[in-house]
Amino acid sequence: MLLLPTLITFALGISLLKTSTATPSQSVQKWDPNACAVVVCGPAQNGLPGRDGRDGKEGPKGEKGSQGLKGSQGPPGKMGPAGLVGGKGSPGEKGTKGDIGDRGSSSLTSCTLSLCFLVIMFPNGRIVGEKIFMTSGYEGNFDSLKQRCSQAGGQLASPRNAAENAAIQQIVVLYNKSVFLGINDIQTEGRFKYLNGENIVYSNWQTGEPNNDNGVEDCVELYSSGKWNDKSCGERRLIVCEF
Repeated sequence: MLLLPTLITFALGISLLKTSTATPSQSVQKWDPNACAVVVCGPAQNGLPGRDGRDGKEGPKGEKGSQGLKGSQGPPGKMGPAGLVGGKGSPGEKGTKGDIGDRGSSSLTSCTLSLCFLVIMFPNGRIVGEKIFMTSGYEGNFDSLKQRCSQAGGQLASPRNAAENAAIQQIVVLYNKSVFLGINDIQTEGRFKYLNGENIVYSNWQTGEPNNDNGVEDCVELYSSGKWNDKSCGERRLIVCEF
């Protein structure tokens, strides 16, 4: 930018030098034909914008960078909505057979199938505690009744308390027939025992009984009143067995 003013000043200096050599009476100035024309340029103006250049070719793919450091774990997100109920799965494999459990004691709540069957077959039976009293309606003497109860898996009814005595009484009232109990004094007169030989622990004798009338009353019958009477074992009475 400093070169252009310098050149202009230099050219004007030469031209003026040649003019100053003329005589004072001569007022015509002459230009040196060898002098350069001076063109003073004003400030440049912006031209029209050029066309956009074409895109360059895509460069080669760079190498894979090294893996960055693992960031810290963020806070847990909110619980999402419950999913749909899944379909029914296939049945699992059959498990191994378990150990055999301990045998439970006999009770009303765990009666055996045979006892439950008897209750169904003889609906007029009575249950007291762990005992079941029932009749088939058969009548016979003491020995035949004792044998039938034994064959059925029981024995002639042998009440050991008032509740059991009342259960047998209900059957007597229902059939309106006295029954033989599993009690007698066949071995020793006046000493009544159960069929297993044990002395009786409960009794409900009618007033004045037992009296061993005519010396032949070794068995015990139960009336509809629930009272006991000694009777000949050869008489026929209703069967009531206990299980």
